[in-house]
Amino acid sequence: MVSSQAAFAKLAGTHKAVKSVLDDTDEGKRRTGRSKRHFSSEEVLSYFECTAKQVDVLRSDMKDLFGDFDPINTEPECHMVDDMPKHFYREQLEYLVRTIDQIFELRAHSELAVPVNDVPKRVFISHGRASEWREVQSYIEKTLEIPTLELAQQANLGRTILQKLEEESSSCSFAVIVMTGDDKDEEGNPRARENVIHEIGYFQAKYGLSGVALLYEESTNIPSNIHGLAYIPFPKDTVGASFGALTKELKAFYD
Repeated sequence: MVSSQAAFAKLAGTHKAVKSVLDDTDEGKRRTGRSKRHFSSEEVLSYFECTAKQVDVLRSDMKDLFGDFDPINTEPECHMVDDMPKHFYREQLEYLVRTIDQIFELRAHSELAVPVNDVPKRVFISHGRASEWREVQSYIEKTLEIPTLELAQQANLGRTILQKLEEESSSCSFAVIVMTGDDKDEEGNPRARENVIHEIGYFQAKYGLSGVALLYEESTNIPSNIHGLAYIPFPKDTVGASFGALTKELKAFYD
């Protein structure tokens, strides 16, 4: 049986995939001036079916929070030509993204988060390509004397990345996410890697808003869908400047 935590992880992956489809059509419109408004079942049906399954899991496992959540409609609504398979409207994909956003928003703001005393005192370190995370890990372990976990340091054991993330993060209760400008956006500005952006939502859903600290390298572009979150900024190549505020967050959470 799929657990609620696995359901959250799969929803996060589906959200990323659907956003990528929509972003690709937006890019196509910029190049050609034409916007794609319809999508075949072969292109997007699996996203609707996956979301529907995970919502059913949450409605069953977390009734107090999601019991009254509407089931996901997996039927295409656009009839292009008589006697031909129906297509999905772009608006249906946009609605799917908003629905998953709402699920994570409800989970993040819920009072149903697992009490800190019931989970290990251990910090998950999430990061991009830059090496600043190693300094963060060393500080948390040696100075604050709190054990940490970094995904690549753990054995794969035949697991997919998603399975490994779900299982290993369950041995932690707090996430420190190091956002550095490892990639470039369309304008050439530095931005965080996609896995880092994805894991922000994942860990906020898993640990709650108070269980995540974002260390933000100044000048890194922030995607519009995560504007408004609280960050601990630090100048480029000077992640240690964030350690004072990070210490306060971790002590407040665990004490």
